[in-house]
Amino acid sequence: MAAAQLTGLRDEATCSICLEYFTDPVSTDCGHVFCRSCITQSWEGRDGNSPCPQCREISPGRSLRPIRQLGNMVEMVKQLHLPPVKPPEGNLCEKHEEKLRLFCEEDQRMICVVCRESKDHKSHSVSPIEEAAEEYKVKLQDWLCPLRKEMGYILESKLREEEQCTTMRNKVRAEKQKIESEIEQLRQLLRDKEQTLYRELEELEKKITMVENANISKLSNQITSLNALIADLEKKCKEPALDLLKV
Repeated sequence: MAAAQLTGLRDEATCSICLEYFTDPVSTDCGHVFCRSCITQSWEGRDGNSPCPQCREISPGRSLRPIRQLGNMVEMVKQLHLPPVKPPEGNLCEKHEEKLRLFCEEDQRMICVVCRESKDHKSHSVSPIEEAAEEYKVKLQDWLCPLRKEMGYILESKLREEEQCTTMRNKVRAEKQKIESEIEQLRQLLRDKEQTLYRELEELEKKITMVENANISKLSNQITSLNALIADLEKKCKEPALDLLKV
C-alpha cells in the first residue's frame, strides 16, 4: 500500500507533457497543472487559440497561476528518489521497445537508436526529434504566412461586404419608412376627402328632403283644393236642371 501511495505521489508531481517532475508548476483556467515552459511551448505559434493539452478547454487570455505549494512538494518528492515515470507506450518503438528519439526524413516517421543502426535506416538521413520538429515548425510558419495573409484579405472582404450590406439595409429601411409615411399621408387625405364628401352628400340629402317636403306640401294643398272643387262640381251635377241653370 505504501508503494502504491508513493507511486501516486510521484504521478501527482509529474507533468503530463514532459513526463518529468514539475518545474515552476502553473495552473491553467481549467485547473490542470503543467510546467510553465511546457505549457508555454505548447501554446507557441497559436494566435489567441490556446487549448489545454488535457481537456482542450480554451484559455483566451493565456492566464497561468503559479502553484508554489506544489513546487515545494515536488522538491520533497525528488528527495525520495522514486523511480521515474514510465513513458506511455506510444513513445516506445514497437519493434525494439526503446524510446523514440530520432526522425527519419526518408520514411517520415520516428525511430529509436536501434532502428538507426539497422539496415532499413542506416543510409537514411535522420535527426533528433526536437530538431526535426523545429524544422517542421519553420516550414509550418512559412506556410502560415501566406495563409494568414489570405485570411486577412478574406476578413477585409467580409468586413467590406458586411458594411455594404449594412448600408444597403439601412437605405432599404429608410425607403420603407418613407413609403409608409407617404402612404399614411395618402390615407389621411383619403379619410379627409371621404369625410368632406359625406358632409356634402348629407347637406344635399337635407336640401332634397326640404324641397321634397315643400313640393309635397304644395301639391297636397292643390289636391285638397281640387278635391273640394270636384266634390262641389259633382254635387252640382246631381242637382235638378232648374236649380243647376239658376246657378
